[in-house]
Amino acid sequence: MTRPRLLIADQSHVIRQTLADLLQENCDIVATVANGRSLLAEAGASAPNVILLGVALEETTGFEVARCLRQSGCQAKIIIVSLHESRDLVRAALAMGISGYVFMSRVLDDLPAAIEAVCRGETFEPALARESSLE
Repeated sequence: MTRPRLLIADQSHVIRQTLADLLQENCDIVATVANGRSLLAEAGASAPNVILLGVALEETTGFEVARCLRQSGCQAKIIIVSLHESRDLVRAALAMGISGYVFMSRVLDDLPAAIEAVCRGETFEPALARESSLE
């Protein structure tokens, strides 16, 4: 399998840098951005095959940007990386065609597996999303 080409989008510089540092050994980081406008531009320019997308971006939400990416014909797999551990958000993301959802609390364990899964054409859903303890 070729190395995934990742675009990382989150309003937090710390989160963007942490994800890049975590993944740079096994992935090519093509860009990191803080807002939806930059994400849309970079997705066209750098041709990532995986986009790591925070729920909160400057000026918009990750869900809105994901809709725009799909409407523009972007074929990159999208993985939401979020602090929000909600079954409803996971279901909403998967229902709109997002390929995976990773809870920030499980990013070290789940994100590499999620990237591998979506690159194989699979969907990645966090195990916690199926547990009844979540609201």
